[in-house]
Amino acid sequence: MRRLYLRIYAVVLSVLLAFAALAVGVFQYHAQAQSEQEQAAWLDLTGGWVDPALAPFAEVDAPLGQRLWWVAASLAALLALVGLASYPLVRSLTRRLELLRTGVQAFGDGALQRRVAVQGHDEVAALAASFNAAAARIEALVRAQQRLLANASHELRSPLARLKLALELLDATQDAEARLRHRAEIQRSLAELDALVDEVLLAARLETTPNLARQPLDLLALVAEEAAWFDAEVSGAPVTVQGDERLLRRAVRNLLDNARRYAPEQPPQVRVQRGAAGQAQVWVCDRGLGVPADARERIFEPFFRLPGHTEARGGVGLGLALVRQIAQLHGGHVHCEEHPGGGSCFVLSLPADDESRPQPISRASASR
Repeated sequence: MRRLYLRIYAVVLSVLLAFAALAVGVFQYHAQAQSEQEQAAWLDLTGGWVDPALAPFAEVDAPLGQRLWWVAASLAALLALVGLASYPLVRSLTRRLELLRTGVQAFGDGALQRRVAVQGHDEVAALAASFNAAAARIEALVRAQQRLLANASHELRSPLARLKLALELLDATQDAEARLRHRAEIQRSLAELDALVDEVLLAARLETTPNLARQPLDLLALVAEEAAWFDAEVSGAPVTVQGDERLLRRAVRNLLDNARRYAPEQPPQVRVQRGAAGQAQVWVCDRGLGVPADARERIFEPFFRLPGHTEARGGVGLGLALVRQIAQLHGGHVHCEEHPGGGSCFVLSLPADDESRPQPISRASASR
């Protein structure tokens, strides 16, 4: 911080020198003007006769060197006084800057939990608060990426192990029917690996660069188009939302796929409606085994699956987590409720874009 000290004092000294030069110039100007006025007044009183020995207000000007010495001495004393008076303020400023620099260096060295103290209410305090907010965001992103990578590495082992075993059995058997089963197992493992990589990449992209291509969307039409792939029944009323069409389609598709996975006997029931507080809601209900009350929040965590459903139901454990990410990026949320009569209902809520109250349309079955 020595350079900062020197810069501050250099600025102060420059200002004082400029002030001193200006003061000397003004003094000389006024002294010369006053002398000319006195001479003119004396000539007027004497009628133009001037005796130098009798000239009034005659003063002996101080030598230039002596005058400059007094200016320099006054300037030095003033500079010392300013330095002593400003030292506590300057030291307080530089001390906080030193703490901020130390915190930034520690954070850059890998201490992601490092924060700096916010002191005062000036620009330095605002800078420290901004650093703490940015550091917290970066730490959360890094921790999320670490968890995502650790969980993905764990999930990759199962399909890779099945793929390796299926390849070994395929090479070891000559039975045509057995070879077909092994090829089907290889294809299933490859599809699971492809889905896992795709969802991991999407989750990472949403976490780090959540850029949305927002546009007005008819939510009912969008849901009906996606539900057609699942032969799902769709009912409700048109509601417009502002959102990224690709991401919203992915969220609806994941909810429908989740419903079909846990209740393959019958297609899910889908409803689009306007909820409270200007929310557009998409309800996706199934007749599966349902979700226990204590797990209805955890099922939206990455790679969390209900006990006993890991292999039997398939999936990679990221579908519902992606739905929650997409909902939050659009200013909405998603939750799970009990479906009367058995099963579960997943409710995706998004801010509605229009204020109209359209009339409900009749229940329809979407198909392709």
